[in-house]
Amino acid sequence: MTDNLFDVFTDRSDCHSAKWAITRKYGKDMISMSVADMDLPAPQMLINYLAKQNRTGIYGYTVLPDNYHNIVRRYLLRHYQYEIANEHIIFCPRIIQAISIYIKEFTFPTESIAILTPSYAPIVNAILLNKRTVESCALIYQAGKYTIDFSQLEKCFQIAKTFILISPHNPTGTVWSHRDLQRIATLAEKYGVFILSDDVHADFDFSGSKHIIISAISSYVEKHSIICTSPAKTFNIPGLEISNLLICNKNVRDKFQGHMQALGMHNPNFFSIPALQIAYQYCDDWLDELRDYIFHNKLIVKNFFTQEIPQLEMINSEGTYLIWVNYSKLQISEEKLRHWFLDLSRIEVSWGSDFGKEGLSFFRMNVAMPRALLKESLERMKQGLALLMQEELNHE
Repeated sequence: MTDNLFDVFTDRSDCHSAKWAITRKYGKDMISMSVADMDLPAPQMLINYLAKQNRTGIYGYTVLPDNYHNIVRRYLLRHYQYEIANEHIIFCPRIIQAISIYIKEFTFPTESIAILTPSYAPIVNAILLNKRTVESCALIYQAGKYTIDFSQLEKCFQIAKTFILISPHNPTGTVWSHRDLQRIATLAEKYGVFILSDDVHADFDFSGSKHIIISAISSYVEKHSIICTSPAKTFNIPGLEISNLLICNKNVRDKFQGHMQALGMHNPNFFSIPALQIAYQYCDDWLDELRDYIFHNKLIVKNFFTQEIPQLEMINSEGTYLIWVNYSKLQISEEKLRHWFLDLSRIEVSWGSDFGKEGLSFFRMNVAMPRALLKESLERMKQGLALLMQEELNHE
């Protein structure tokens, strides 16, 4: 059923899409592969249920239903074998808001916060805009994959008392192994570091194993962490703004909820709760088919680069629906890369510089899209590169 559904392209250029705003700037022929939402429809059951809610014609204030916590708890247990008490789960509209609240209310100005780099830019911005210092721990890039430099991470933990983990990692797509997470947890306990873990891409783990929540493997981390989960990426509903925070430490949880109340963050979006109820209870089969579709999209990209654009190296990653690509073999600047994509190929990707200095010579592309559009994008890349090479020859 789902292949046909996922193969249908929906034009979002006129629905205020952040991802497709590029068409207003550069023209309707542009293809966007940048912002991390999917050009694949949400589950039909979810769509139908929201349509039913919509027909009431009244969009009043919403409260969390009695079964919210139990639905989230059962989803975490079913998908990650993670057990948590209902009262340890709290609602927050967006993960980035949760991270900002913690930074602002639980840390001090000029305090250092550690993060693995390259890193998702809004999280780095949340640190800087809250007047804290980014303590960067650069990942090791070798043989087409990324690993953690644990000696450097230990040095960071000697300075910073908060660590923001992105799991799976964005932008590289790296899935952290049990050993990776155990070593992080051990260092956190040694130096008294609190962990904020952004697990929004948790359901896109193509490693063959279940996603591991770091607080599941360490009693210290369980008491000194906030784990951020959400149906947003998984079911393509980020615009509905709902996330679930897992906070086992009662003092932290109570203080955090107090700050949310102070900010007026107490009523969920009208559509967000119905969407979560359907997605987390009835859409597991749809999710399996979605993952299979995206997995094969990734294979298509890998094979195309190998055969048609060997200068591009797709990073060997096992997580997310994003692909991190090394273009250093082309020996071109990011300015030339932008010209290749925006002007010659009519494609937008996420530029490596957006993820910090460690992102230079890379770009990120979103492959959660209908297969025909993906293949057209790849052909455009190939043709655009040929035009770029011809321009280079003409200038010699």
